Amino acid sequence: MRVGLVCNPSAGGGKAAAAAARAHTRLRTRGIDVTVRGTSTPQEASDITRELVQDVDVVVAVGGDGTVNEVVNGLAGTEIPLGIVPAGTVNVLALELGVPFDIDRACDVIVTGRTSSLDLGAVNGRRFTLMLGAGIDALTVHELSPLMKRRYGRLAFVSTGVRSRIRYPQPDFEVDVDGHSFRATFAVVGNARFYGGRFGVTTEADPTDGVFDVLVYNGHSLAADALFWLGVPLELHLGHPGVTYLRGAKVALRPLEQEDIVWFQTDGELAGRLPATATIEQRALQVLVPDAPPEREKGDT
Repeated sequence: MRVGLVCNPSAGGGKAAAAAARAHTRLRTRGIDVTVRGTSTPQEASDITRELVQDVDVVVAVGGDGTVNEVVNGLAGTEIPLGIVPAGTVNVLALELGVPFDIDRACDVIVTGRTSSLDLGAVNGRRFTLMLGAGIDALTVHELSPLMKRRYGRLAFVSTGVRSRIRYPQPDFEVDVDGHSFRATFAVVGNARFYGGRFGVTTEADPTDGVFDVLVYNGHSLAADALFWLGVPLELHLGHPGVTYLRGAKVALRPLEQEDIVWFQTDGELAGRLPATATIEQRALQVLVPDAPPEREKGDT
């Protein structure tokens, strides 16, 4: 087996570089031919992956969900499987797939795990594995300081989100799900359950079922927003009066007015401004997962 490791050295506050070195050693002891490539600029991991697929059997993303997303975009259109060594601030796809957070055990999955076929989302020429979010979460990513993210991790997202919500009231936008239209101030187009760690927004989403789970939220007060977000860890947000939950294979998101600025993110990375249209690519990604798949239970934490 020939393996290419793609590492974002700054991921996880800098721990990804050490994780890549450890993974390299572990895989070599298992008799694997390993090539390690590091990134230094945004989107470089996609270009590196496109180069590696010519010479390797597996490409492994060492970092967080942003690194995984870039590697996935480099793998698009190939049959080369993805391996994951979680080393980011948040590692949502690893949680979803049951990939161990221990580096040695994650490497063992690369060597002995099974291959699973996952759906991918596609939006404006980019793929995503987890979700597309529009509204306050994307605004938070836009406003988030990289230094704050490195220093404080998840707490930086919370504090920046609260501050952004107060400073920049969000305009309504339109969400069209397979021809059915809704107004929203926040929406998630989910390909997976987990969202920001071990809690879910699209709690019934399955990356193998060929459709998105879509949560549309239309709330305008700070009290309504607080009720929504405080309910997320216990899945109480699904009963919020401002929430609509549905499924579909094509989701179009549009600002109501041309001058309205509504940001959207994919897999936790800023992706641009609306309008955007997300479509599903069924079983488009091969990924290495543990032999025993994780149980999918409601309220799994």
